[in-house]
Amino acid sequence: MLRKYLTLIVLIALALPAAVASADAANDVFCGELSQSDCQILLDNAAVMDSLNSFAVFVSLALEADSDEPTHVFAQAYGQFEIDDESLQTINQLAADTQEDDWGALAEIFLTSVKADVRIQMRDLSSGEEVESEVKLLLKDGILMLSADALSALSGEDLTGMEGFGIDLNDAIGELLAESGAMPEADAAEMQEIEALADSATSITRLPDGEVSGVAVAVFNTDFDLGAFFSLVSPEQLLAASNDLGDSRTLSEIMDSIEVGEFSVTHRIGLEDSYTYGMDILVDMSMSHTKDGQLRTSTINFEMAALLSNFGEPVNVAIPEDVFAFPLAMLLQMRESG
Repeated sequence: MLRKYLTLIVLIALALPAAVASADAANDVFCGELSQSDCQILLDNAAVMDSLNSFAVFVSLALEADSDEPTHVFAQAYGQFEIDDESLQTINQLAADTQEDDWGALAEIFLTSVKADVRIQMRDLSSGEEVESEVKLLLKDGILMLSADALSALSGEDLTGMEGFGIDLNDAIGELLAESGAMPEADAAEMQEIEALADSATSITRLPDGEVSGVAVAVFNTDFDLGAFFSLVSPEQLLAASNDLGDSRTLSEIMDSIEVGEFSVTHRIGLEDSYTYGMDILVDMSMSHTKDGQLRTSTINFEMAALLSNFGEPVNVAIPEDVFAFPLAMLLQMRESG
C-alpha cells in the first residue's frame, strides 16, 4: 500500500528540508540543551530559510516495508522552486497568525504563485522484478502540468501513450482541501501542550562540523523518542488537538502497536550564510497487528538524504502555450453535480 503513495512521499520529501528549516525563528526552533551559540546557528538558519524565495534540491530515498504487502522502492528526485517575494511575505504573515490563519487561503496563494520544475525517477522492487518509472511535473501561475507517467503514478491507472495533462488550480485549492478534510480544525491550547510534550521526548546535539559541496557546515542531529512521547501523551489529548484521528480506542491500539528503533534528522547548515545545505532523515520502526488469529509484526525503514543549492537564483519554468488546462474548480463542480 505504501508504494501507491510513493510519488506523494517524494514530493513531500522535496519540500521538507526547506519547510523544516523555515520554522518561525522566535517560537518553533528547538534547541534542547544546546549552548546559546549553537542555538543561534539554528535561529539564524530559520530566519534565512523563512525569507528564501528560491532553491533547488536533490533527494534520494529508500522505503522498505516487510508486511503483508512488501514494499521495496527507491527514488531520486530533483526539483527547482521559486516564489515571488510578495506572495512569500503574505504566506509568512498568514502562517504566523495562529488566531486567524486560513490554511486554505495559504495553500491557494502558495500553489498559484510558486514556480516548480520536478523530475522523479523511481525503482520498484516490491514484486521481485524491477519496475522503473519517471515522473515530471511543472507548476507555474497555478497551472500544474503532469506527464503521462505522473498521471499514472498518482491515479494508479495505465495511461501509456497519453500526452501530458494540465490542471488549473486557481480558485479551487482551498475548497478542495476543506472538503477533503485535509485541514482538520485543531485546538490551539491542546496543540501547544502536545508540542511541549514532543519537545520533552526530543534531543538535539551538535556533531563535528562537515562540508557539503565545498561549503563548511555545522551539523546537528535531532532524535525523537516516539515511545517516550506516547508514554507522555494520551489518545484523548491527540484527539482533542485534531478531529481527524478517529476514536480514542483505535488510536490507543495504534500507539501501543508501534515500536520505533530510530527516528532522527541530521541537519547541515552553512557556517557563513546560514542556509540549509543538507538534511538526512532516518525512520526505523515496527508495528504489530493481528491477522487470522496470529500476531504479526511489520517493519518499516525510511531513509532520505537531501542536498540543497541554487539559493535565491531564478527558476525558469515553461508551460506549453497550447496545453489544455482543465480547471480544477470545474472538476469539483462536476463532482458535486454528479
